[in-house]
Amino acid sequence: MPDAGGAMRIAIVGAGMAGLSCGQRLSRLGHEVRLFDKGRGPGGRMATRRMEDGGTTLHFDHGAQYFTARDPRFVEQVAHWEASGVAARWAAAGDDAWVGTPAMNAPLKAMAGELGVQFGTRIEQLVRDGEGWQIDGEGAPDARFDAVLVAVPAEQAGPLLQPHAPAMARLADQTASDPCWTLMAGFEAPLALVQDTLRQRGPIGWAARNNAKPGRANEECWVIQASPEWSRAHLEEDAE
Repeated sequence: MPDAGGAMRIAIVGAGMAGLSCGQRLSRLGHEVRLFDKGRGPGGRMATRRMEDGGTTLHFDHGAQYFTARDPRFVEQVAHWEASGVAARWAAAGDDAWVGTPAMNAPLKAMAGELGVQFGTRIEQLVRDGEGWQIDGEGAPDARFDAVLVAVPAEQAGPLLQPHAPAMARLADQTASDPCWTLMAGFEAPLALVQDTLRQRGPIGWAARNNAKPGRANEECWVIQASPEWSRAHLEEDAE
């Protein structure tokens, strides 16, 4: 139960942009918030991957390539990120395009630093325990919460919600994400291309010179993402 002051113990499943934003807001309102995520660190759809090649570290933003800020509240948040050095404009993707610096997940790392986030925790079940909730799964704590918020993709949300909110579970099950085959490629020298981005070129939905984004290293790294149509047609094929 909430304490006498109305503060609650809240568990949030998912530490992507949605989960972290929700946790940040609830924490500032005085609630005790804990977040759980199956990943190794902040990222979600704004994921960044590092790879070693002959002693050189290559960086790839293999999730969202950029984001835009139009809602006044989000514009204010992005201005704060810019002032903090974790976001910058990227004109190559458009006049209203922003990226995290030095990687797309930088704003999420900043938010996670304010909160109690437990990574490497796969939540498989929500258990109603009297007037509270428990979360069950690999690495889950033996703790009781007043409320649980689910902030994961629809495909993962459905099974968690089904025993407690079947209508929401059905909606989640009916919401399919578009697939996206992604190729991460590093080169010894810059490619002889004028532009840093390509859009809608046959099976390629989007391609970007990752090192052209603000705050990146100099190694020539490209992220090439297939269109949803091509990805769906080839979804079950071997990556090689």
